[in-house]
Amino acid sequence: MGSFARLVALLQQYGPDEDAELALLLWQGEITQQTSAIKAVQRLRSIVALLQSQGIKDAASWLQWRDSADAQAVVHGTPHQAPDAVHALLWHLDSGRCDVPWVLTFARRVLGLAPAHGHVMLAIQEMAEAMNLSAKALARRIAWHERLFQALGDVPDLRLAWWRRVKRNLQAQLINATSVKLQVQAVKEPLPLSLAVHLRQGQPMLTIQLPRAFGAAPAWPNFTMVQLRQEGWGSGLRLRLLLQGEGVLPAQLQLDIAKRWKAAQLQPPVFERISATKWEISCCWCDGLWKPSCINLADVNDWATDTALQVMEYVLMLKGMYSISHLE
Repeated sequence: MGSFARLVALLQQYGPDEDAELALLLWQGEITQQTSAIKAVQRLRSIVALLQSQGIKDAASWLQWRDSADAQAVVHGTPHQAPDAVHALLWHLDSGRCDVPWVLTFARRVLGLAPAHGHVMLAIQEMAEAMNLSAKALARRIAWHERLFQALGDVPDLRLAWWRRVKRNLQAQLINATSVKLQVQAVKEPLPLSLAVHLRQGQPMLTIQLPRAFGAAPAWPNFTMVQLRQEGWGSGLRLRLLLQGEGVLPAQLQLDIAKRWKAAQLQPPVFERISATKWEISCCWCDGLWKPSCINLADVNDWATDTALQVMEYVLMLKGMYSISHLE
């Protein structure tokens, strides 16, 4: 939605008898059963009413209320709320389960890479001692500012729209795919939160499984998987493309592929042999600047289409090199 105010306005535009239609708009058809969809909207209305009763009107006021002493008591004292709605609110209010993922997200965003969990926590401990704070207090402070930064400067729904458009474009190009899956790695939360929320806490990954080439000799290299994932949270989308397959990939063919990609001004490939008959090729690139404050959905869709075309350029060029090796 982009803002709490927009959500409130949308809920006011639709009456209770239109909850099924509103659910379709909010969850884009992901809730397939009508009774579940209506129940989801009813719980959303109830949660929004509770937040409004606490004076919450934007991200900043939510974060301030979240850190107040009586926030959990207020949630526990709402018997009219559904149990899973209460659990979801308590999940966000529980600093022990929320702060660490946000601290790691902060580290990824600032450094542009994903450092080890232990290294980040050790750095937080040393910083806390230098500031005469407890490690927990510093972690809560960092988490608060990171939530505020992403609430004001990031639009997860646009990121989700970007990934879904990439998925649709690649699925249309790779029509023989046996499965196409969009998921988020490094998210271990027990509650099934939305994919848009998980995009902030983990690493999005699109995996497309391909069938083995019919009639191909065991030694012939052929695709079995195309995977695109995000590895960094810097100013742009730091993407890694992974192409996996079966067969034999001789050193000369690897050298020819690297030369061909370089001539086409593609990112240099990294070859890795998984087994005698399995291999993978990967490469990285930073795909533009992510500026949600001035980007619209049409630009996001165009950007996603361009990215999908880039992925297909790598795939088609690699398939062309295989065809030459088969002829030889």
